[in-house]
Amino acid sequence: MRKHKVSAFIPVQNVEDIIEECLRSITWVDEIFIVDAFSTDRTVEICKKYPKVKVVQHEYINSGQQRTWGMPQVAHEWVFVIDSDERCTPELQKEIEAILSMDEIPYEAYKLRIKTEFYGKLLNHKVYLGYRGKRLVRRELYKKFVMKRVHAGMRITNWAWVNKKAFLIHNPVRDFASQWRKMIRYATWAAEDLFEKGKTVHWYHFTLRPFFKFFHYYILREGFLDGIRGLIVCILGAVTVFMKYYKLFELRNNEEKNSL
Repeated sequence: MRKHKVSAFIPVQNVEDIIEECLRSITWVDEIFIVDAFSTDRTVEICKKYPKVKVVQHEYINSGQQRTWGMPQVAHEWVFVIDSDERCTPELQKEIEAILSMDEIPYEAYKLRIKTEFYGKLLNHKVYLGYRGKRLVRRELYKKFVMKRVHAGMRITNWAWVNKKAFLIHNPVRDFASQWRKMIRYATWAAEDLFEKGKTVHWYHFTLRPFFKFFHYYILREGFLDGIRGLIVCILGAVTVFMKYYKLFELRNNEEKNSL
């Protein structure tokens, strides 16, 4: 029996085509807290059909801002952070409920594994789309977010792994067009972070960096074992690196023109 209650935390924006699969996988939590970035489709309407859902709206700046703004408002001490393109497996649910059944939980956070589903098939190797994250955390840890436009994270030392056989399923690619838009968006945000840090662009950012990104995930992390799907996602990762530095080059070029 659970001795600690948990709130699921989901940032959303215009995800009417995928949000229900996520919501169906977490109906077992005590609260579903949704931060909507003023969706213009049926996202909010769909979310409100589910029990235990609370929807608030906040303009999207970056993922870290959404979480640091929203997490203090959840009802319970423990927060299960999940994205709209992810779903919780029954095995992961059991592991989380076992943790929440402890009299005293000894850690601030739990890190869990994430597997990517790509066009109907679950990838089993550590390809670039991510394979771990601190997703079961105490509510007050929102104060420890490291702010970035892309992949904001928490600096936590007192954490443990959830059983590796239990994982989130990440289904990030809906179709070619939406994936291309996402790549442009993420490359732009990453470039803006680099720009603000004063980073500049060199020839190797367009040649060696994309190549090593592909090599690292396709060869060293064995993406090749996932066949054509592994090849595609690793190429997408390399292309995103190229796009990031292309955008940074554009930002620096515009800065130079404006300074004349």
